[in-house]
Amino acid sequence: MKRNRLTLTLYWLLQFTWGLPQSLCGLLLFLGLLVCGPRRKLCVFHGAAVIHWRFPYSMALGPFIFFGHGGTSVETAAAVHEWGHTVQSVILGPLYLAVVGLPSALWCLLPPFRRLRRTSGVRYTDLYCEKWASRTGERLTGTPALWI
Repeated sequence: MKRNRLTLTLYWLLQFTWGLPQSLCGLLLFLGLLVCGPRRKLCVFHGAAVIHWRFPYSMALGPFIFFGHGGTSVETAAAVHEWGHTVQSVILGPLYLAVVGLPSALWCLLPPFRRLRRTSGVRYTDLYCEKWASRTGERLTGTPALWI
């Protein structure tokens, strides 16, 4: 779905007012990655600023997507999922970090949860906020999301 100028303006305005905490963190990290280290691939995905980084996982903070996956088809599917997180930021505003950010980070990084996913067949996107992000991204972009 192509975004018009008014929609993009509203998206960024809401990110930097209602969603200020995560957007400010995202902006600082984004600028830090631009200034420090090697040149990085930059692009825009449905109005969100995307930067590639060296970590094997992706995340979104406000309108900023930090992308760690390779390969064109995976990039698109993962970008749809991460873009869904940017929409969650618009919806939840200052609650985003507590409702989505922290549970998502713990689900991704803590060894007991990693082990659970590896041994029991539970998908990463089975966590409520990850499923919500993939579904939102799919509905609003019309593109399949990454379901891992």
